[in-house]
Amino acid sequence: MEEFTDLLLEFKNNIDANMNFFQKTVIQNPTLAYYKLNELSKFVGLRHGLVMEIHFPDRRKIGDIKHYGTENMSFIFDKFRKTFPIGRDQIKLQATKGLTGNFQIIDAYMYEGKEGLKINFKDSDSNSSRIDLLPGSFHLWVRIDEDIEKFCNWLLSNVYQQRMKKD
Repeated sequence: MEEFTDLLLEFKNNIDANMNFFQKTVIQNPTLAYYKLNELSKFVGLRHGLVMEIHFPDRRKIGDIKHYGTENMSFIFDKFRKTFPIGRDQIKLQATKGLTGNFQIIDAYMYEGKEGLKINFKDSDSNSSRIDLLPGSFHLWVRIDEDIEKFCNWLLSNVYQQRMKKD
């Protein structure tokens, strides 16, 4: 199994194991549910040598328990890394080959010797559906489908293979 796929499955299994907690807590205390979810994401992330964070740009989505771990996620490896270990053109080519739908890939965050890429999806319901790729992290502001999962598997194998030490 590919590593990103494995990471998502492990995270989903942890969510499922705590489903009773989320169902009881999310309505009465959404902040507590959020902290528990990020506690689980940090636990799973550390097992894979990264920091995984879950975000809720729309606060109302915290009540949508069945979609936990399927969108609005960050994967951080080294926040101080300024350049990709491979050329941006290789990443762009892989995105073009692997992703479907109407999207645009642009160079982004290019200042102070840093580099990055942004993949904006145009055919989604929301204008903010995108993938932000930085040398030390990537951020999924889009629902993770099969194509995005495959692309993220490729990213972990080819761009983010250098990780934090696992304890």
